[in-house]
Amino acid sequence: MAQILNSHKIQEIKSRLRYNPVGFHIKSKRNGVALLLAVTSLLLMVFVASEVATDSTIEYVVNTHEIHRIKAYYAARNSLDIALLRVKVYQQASRMNLPAGFAQQLNQVWNFPFAWPLPITKDMMMGAKDDIESVTKEALFDGVYTHTIMDEGSKIDINDLGSPSKTLREVTQKQILNIFENKIASDDKFKNKYQNFNFTELINRIGDWMSDKNTSYNGGDKRSAFINLGENFPPNRGFRTIDEIRLVPGMTEEFFSIIYPSITIYGSKAINPNTASELVLKSLDTGITAEAIKEAIARREDSEKGGPFQGGSSDECRNTFKAFIEGHGSRLSPEFDKIPFICDKVTNFKIEAIGRSGNGKGSVQKKITVYVMDLQKAGSTVKSLIDKEKQAQQASQTGQTGQTQPPANSGPRPGSTTQDPLPKGRPRIVYWSEQ
Repeated sequence: MAQILNSHKIQEIKSRLRYNPVGFHIKSKRNGVALLLAVTSLLLMVFVASEVATDSTIEYVVNTHEIHRIKAYYAARNSLDIALLRVKVYQQASRMNLPAGFAQQLNQVWNFPFAWPLPITKDMMMGAKDDIESVTKEALFDGVYTHTIMDEGSKIDINDLGSPSKTLREVTQKQILNIFENKIASDDKFKNKYQNFNFTELINRIGDWMSDKNTSYNGGDKRSAFINLGENFPPNRGFRTIDEIRLVPGMTEEFFSIIYPSITIYGSKAINPNTASELVLKSLDTGITAEAIKEAIARREDSEKGGPFQGGSSDECRNTFKAFIEGHGSRLSPEFDKIPFICDKVTNFKIEAIGRSGNGKGSVQKKITVYVMDLQKAGSTVKSLIDKEKQAQQASQTGQTGQTQPPANSGPRPGSTTQDPLPKGRPRIVYWSEQ
């Protein structure tokens, strides 16, 4: 009997344990921990995947940008090489004995715009469009580049304010002064503000920047005007960039913007009336009328009106231009006859080559700017001016009158038809800048 009761109690206890609330809660807690671990693991996997995707996207963008940067740079380099080739072809062709009509069009070798891929216009024939599209598709290079070639030698060389030639110094100073005086005469607002300003003093400070003497062209110690720039100023050298002129005491942004279009540091040391801009021609003398300048530009661009001004020497070139503008109402001062002229071909160039790669916001652009200069011709021009000054000084000391003959081995005259051998290789680059 006792065994039966014990067995019954055991069965009852087992039945109670089966539905024990404590056991139910323990199992439920275990299920919650597993769910929490599963959710946490899933979130961790999503975070890792997101970070990997983000890093991959960043790496892709960075590497793509780097590839576009390299493509854009070499596109600009390729564009520059083509521009230098055009300048070289022009230099070689200009030494040939070409017919007059063809020679006047020779500048088109370097000054017409160039771009790749070749632009397609509405005026083109269908066959030409198809050819351009076919060539573009077959090209391995998928970038874009352009370049422009500009005449730099026809501007006023600001470094001539420190030239060893006195004539060149005086002529350059007068030209820059004329630019400000023409601005006063044509702009009432500028006149009211600066009609009493001493622009000669400002130009002398520009000369002090280059002069190797401690005495200022304005009198006194020139270093006193540059004291705020530091002990190393003025540097007693020519300007290495146009922007350095901004450092000259008294040179404001307004003054700089007025002279900037007309000045350079890579000039040909003489004025070419066939290529100089309207502002540069007007700066030659305040007595030159706007109408005379307009007619001179129209003549040099039209063979039926006379074509470019001619002259084998500086005096011949100047006299041809002088006779023309005086015939159109200009009244020139005696100082005009001191200005060096050259009616020869263009020798100094500014080249801007631009390369692009990519589309939209991811595109990259690179720009290379170089200046090409004929140093031998520029040096020859300066030497001839110095020789002429020495002759005039010797003549005044000995009491001689009249025009003396140039000394032997004095070099060719400005604009002389004597041609030195063309240097081998690409044109001489005197400045290189990358952006």
